[in-house]
Amino acid sequence: MEIVNKRNIIRYFDGRLEEKEDLLVDEAPLTIYFNGEELVTLLCTPEYQDELAVGFLAAEGLINRRENLEKITVDREQGLVYVEYKGNARRGELFLKRYITTGCGKGTTFYNALDPVSLKPYRGNVRVSAERLFALMKEMQRRSELYLTTGGVHSAALCDAEKILLFREDVGRHNAADKIMGYAFLNGINLEDKIFLTSGRISSEIILKVAKMGIGMIVSRSAPTELALKHAEELNLTVVGFVRAGRLNIYTGRERILL
Repeated sequence: MEIVNKRNIIRYFDGRLEEKEDLLVDEAPLTIYFNGEELVTLLCTPEYQDELAVGFLAAEGLINRRENLEKITVDREQGLVYVEYKGNARRGELFLKRYITTGCGKGTTFYNALDPVSLKPYRGNVRVSAERLFALMKEMQRRSELYLTTGGVHSAALCDAEKILLFREDVGRHNAADKIMGYAFLNGINLEDKIFLTSGRISSEIILKVAKMGIGMIVSRSAPTELALKHAEELNLTVVGFVRAGRLNIYTGRERILL
C-alpha cells in the first residue's frame, strides 16, 4: 500500500500562480477487531498496523500480558486487524465514562477520567543530559523522512540516554505513540529506563499514554498543556518542551536532567 501519493496543485508564490506536483501522505481507516468483535476504527498512516492495534489496545487497558496475545491477523488491503487475546478482556469499559480527546489526524483516542488516579507514579531512575536531548531531537528530525517529504505527519521515538532505539511516524501523534507502545509490547521491551520523544504538543492524553508505558520522561519540540503538567506531577514524570536551537524548557522532574 502506498504511503505517499502525488497530486497536481496550483501554488501561489512570489505573486504568481504555478502548477506543481505535490506529495501527500496517505490517511486510511484501520478497523480493529478484538476477539471477533468490531471495536474501533482509527484513521492512520497505513504502516505498522499490527503495532498500532496492539499499542491502542494496551493503552486502553484491554490487554496487559504479552503471553496472552494469541494471534494478530492484518488485512492491509481492506484495512482490518484481527487481534485474538485470552484472559480478562475488558471490552465494555472502553467507552464507559470516556471523552474524545484533543487528538489530531482524525484518529480515535479516548480519555478516562480515572486514569491519572489508577496509574502508579514512576519510580525509575532515568537520567539524561541536556546536550544529549538536543542530539536525540536532532536525530529524530533527521529520520523524519515522511514529514520532510509531505509535512503531514508527527514523529515519535523511543530512546535510551544515548541513542534512538525505535522511530515511528503517523498522521496522528497518538497513533505514533501507540505504534511505539505496540512494538514494545510485542517484543517484551522494558521501558522503565527509556525516554519518549515526540514532535507534537504534549497533551494530557499523551502524558497518560507515556505513563501507561512505564516511561518516566517525555520530550518534545512543542509545548505541554497545563493539565498535562498536573498529571505529570502526580505521576512523577519529567516533561521537557521546546527542545530546539540550543534551548529547552524543563516543566517537571528537573532532577532527571543533567547539566
